[in-house]
Amino acid sequence: MSSGWRFGSWIAGSWDRLHRGRHVWLGIEEWIVRERSPFQEVAIARVPEFGRALFLDAVLQFAEEDEFVYHEHLALPPLLYHPAPRRVLIEGGGDGLALREVLRDPRVERAVLVDIDEVVVRACRDHLADLHRGSFDDPRAEIVVDDIRAYLARDPEPFDAVLVDLVDAYTAEEWALYTEVLPLTRRACAPGAVVAVHGDLAGPPYRFLYLYRELGRHFRHTAGYRAAVTSFTGDWGFALASDDVAFADMPTEVVRDRAGALRGPLRALVPETFPGGFRWPGYLEARLREIPEGAPPPPAAAGSAEWVTPEEG
Repeated sequence: MSSGWRFGSWIAGSWDRLHRGRHVWLGIEEWIVRERSPFQEVAIARVPEFGRALFLDAVLQFAEEDEFVYHEHLALPPLLYHPAPRRVLIEGGGDGLALREVLRDPRVERAVLVDIDEVVVRACRDHLADLHRGSFDDPRAEIVVDDIRAYLARDPEPFDAVLVDLVDAYTAEEWALYTEVLPLTRRACAPGAVVAVHGDLAGPPYRFLYLYRELGRHFRHTAGYRAAVTSFTGDWGFALASDDVAFADMPTEVVRDRAGALRGPLRALVPETFPGGFRWPGYLEARLREIPEGAPPPPAAAGSAEWVTPEEG
C-alpha cells in the first residue's frame, strides 16, 4: 500500500477493499465507540464531512450525513404498498434507524427488531439517540437479540411487512445467509405481506441483481428500485416482494396519500416516482438477464476492509 497519506486531524482510516479495481478511504477523526463483540468489531466514529458513522469490521454501515436516504428507501415503501401494516419485522437493523422510519407510520401497532449483536444495539442506543430518536423505547417496539434464522425457525406471529436489513452478500457465507433466510421470511408473512431487501448496485458486478433474482424464486411479485447514497459511493439497490401485491399496478395516488399520513416530512423518498421508479435502466436489465437462476454473486476481493493509521503510512 502506498505511503504518505496524511489528512488534517485524522487518527485512522477505513480502507474498503470490497470492490476489485475500486477502493474507498474514509477518514476517522474521532473514535466514539470501538468494541469487539463475539461476532465483529463495532465502531462508531466521526468522519469529516459525513458526521458520525457506524463501522462493522471496518466496513461502513451508514454515515450521519445521508443515512436517511438509505433508511427511507428501505423502510417506507413496504409500508406504503400495504393497506394496513400493523405488524412489522426488521431482520437486523440493530442501529434502530430503520425502526425509526417504521414507527413514523401511525398504522404500525407492533415492530419487532431482531439483531444478533447486542453490542451493536447497545452502542447505537447509547451514542446515537438523536439519530434513532428514541425508537428503541417506543412502546410499539420489541428488541430481540438473536440469530434471525433461529427466530424465524420458531414460527413467530405472521407479519404484514418485513425489512431484511442484514449484512451485504459479499462472501459465500453471507450469500448462504440470504438463501436460508428468504424462505423462512416468506413463511413468516401474513396474507398480503410485503418484504423489502437491499444491496450493492454501486458498480460491477452489481451484486444486488443476484439478490433480486433470488427474491423472485420465493415470491410471486417483485419490484426493484435504487437510490444514490453518497457515502456508499454510488447507487444502492432496493426491492419489494409479495405474493399478493402487484406493485406496478398500485396507483401513484394511493402511495402518495399513505406517505402524506407519515409523521414528519420525507427527506429522500419521492412517492410520486412510483411505480415508474420500479423500472431498471437498460444496462441493469441486460445484466439481470445474464444471471442464471440461483447463481450466487461473484465473491468480493479478499481482505474486505481494514483500519490504517497515518503512522503506518
